[in-house]
Amino acid sequence: MPINRSRRIAYTGMLTALVYVMTCIAIPMPKPLGVWHLGDVASFAAAILFGPSIGAFACGVGAAFFDIWNPLYQGAFIQWAPATIVIRSIMGYMIGYLRNRITGNPRISEIAAMIISHIWKNLAYFLYDYMLLGPVAYLDIVTFFPLSAIDIIVSIPLIAAIRKSLNLEYIV
Repeated sequence: MPINRSRRIAYTGMLTALVYVMTCIAIPMPKPLGVWHLGDVASFAAAILFGPSIGAFACGVGAAFFDIWNPLYQGAFIQWAPATIVIRSIMGYMIGYLRNRITGNPRISEIAAMIISHIWKNLAYFLYDYMLLGPVAYLDIVTFFPLSAIDIIVSIPLIAAIRKSLNLEYIV
């Protein structure tokens, strides 16, 4: 069922704010590792439940807001904002686009979408960090992938619970 433009704008704004707030729930790490945060869990839910266009905007802009300004670190991550908006927008679009491409098993399709999008995100941030910081960026590889696994493991039951409470497969 198509949704009207006002509802789409409201969903997009709400999910962008959710990604921002969940990204602010963070544990600082030594450079170049930035922070470990819950923003990707919100990004997965947004892109899977609301589709590629809302997912792309919410994931990219919500996370970039964190880089530009956040309550704990102010503008400490502002140099990552241009990369974040591109990398995470593509990530959100990929998840939303791939969420039901494996016919016959949508859950496997969603897990595959989360894995593929996180491989993209982790490698893209590694390249950006390498340009900014040099070889120390190799530390990204060591920490990004375990965190991605945690994000996926947390997201699966969360999305299932949201679906059960709303009695909907996809909202958009």
